[in-house]
Amino acid sequence: MENPSPTKLTDEPSPSPKPPWWKRGLFSPNGMIGQWFHKLLGRFFQTREMVSDSAIFLHGRAMTDIRVLGKNAELIDNEKFGQDEFLVFIKLKYLLSRNIGDYANLYESIRLLQLAIEAKDSFIAIDQTELSFRGSKQQDFYKYTEDLLGNYENIDVFRENIQVKLSEVIAQVKTEEGRVALQAYSKHLNRLCEDDLGLKLLSLFKAFQLADYSVLRQISDLIKALDKQDLQSYSTLISLVMANYNAFESLRKIIKVSDRNHNPDNYARMVQYIALNYRHGLSFIKFDELMSILKRWYRPYQTLIGIREAHPPHLYKQPLAFQEPIAGESTYFKYVNWLTDKKAGITYIDFETD
Repeated sequence: MENPSPTKLTDEPSPSPKPPWWKRGLFSPNGMIGQWFHKLLGRFFQTREMVSDSAIFLHGRAMTDIRVLGKNAELIDNEKFGQDEFLVFIKLKYLLSRNIGDYANLYESIRLLQLAIEAKDSFIAIDQTELSFRGSKQQDFYKYTEDLLGNYENIDVFRENIQVKLSEVIAQVKTEEGRVALQAYSKHLNRLCEDDLGLKLLSLFKAFQLADYSVLRQISDLIKALDKQDLQSYSTLISLVMANYNAFESLRKIIKVSDRNHNPDNYARMVQYIALNYRHGLSFIKFDELMSILKRWYRPYQTLIGIREAHPPHLYKQPLAFQEPIAGESTYFKYVNWLTDKKAGITYIDFETD
């Protein structure tokens, strides 16, 4: 009879179970794929923090402002604002207002030239009245006006003094025609008062004794002739400027063009800007309104983006509001792209500091 097998006092250790497939070979924590795979799993299964109530409150308040401002921006936005020529106009306004590059120190001269063109009818009417009505009382009024142009406190004081003097003089003028002429003369003076530079221009014309206002018509006609032309480059206008250079030379001192800027290139730049302003001035009013809204929009946008970036989804359980689309964001980035010149290092619209 066979002896039974001896009883085992201790069990032999059982072989260890095999690790799951996603922990073996390449998928092990030390494997190439495993390192990425386990990191990905950890991202989904690790405990994520809750976003604080204060952050949620600030996010909600910023989003409320963004919805209103972003919607308004999208309503005002116009495809015309993206046209090449309009964008050239916007960039020129930026360069002129900041005295940058080739457009440095041209802004005041452009303002004076444009205003002179727009006020030419008043200048001519004033000049013709002074030549046609030469009574002693009228001449006293003209002399008083000229003296006042050289020394007045502000436009309101000028208007008041002219009106007082007019009432005094007109009662002494014998003919109805003479009285009507003085009243018209006064109306043209008031029209020039509508712009701060209007009276200054009249004073300069008198100081430099440039009574031939036909040069203003000459330049005005030149600009009107550009109505259908492409205005994106000032270089195409140089030949027109050179053909009318006598007019620009006559106005040089009045519109305060320096020796450095007294050349066909700069007069062509001035003509280009004025022509663009006539063509796109009304559209710019709406564009400026859009930019004003986007600058207001940008402040809560920074707050909102800062909160979202500080609470990424792999670390925080984000509320659904954190995934909500941002109204106005596409409009904002569209203009950032259009109005940024990376080569020149210029951003033509600064949403942060303007």
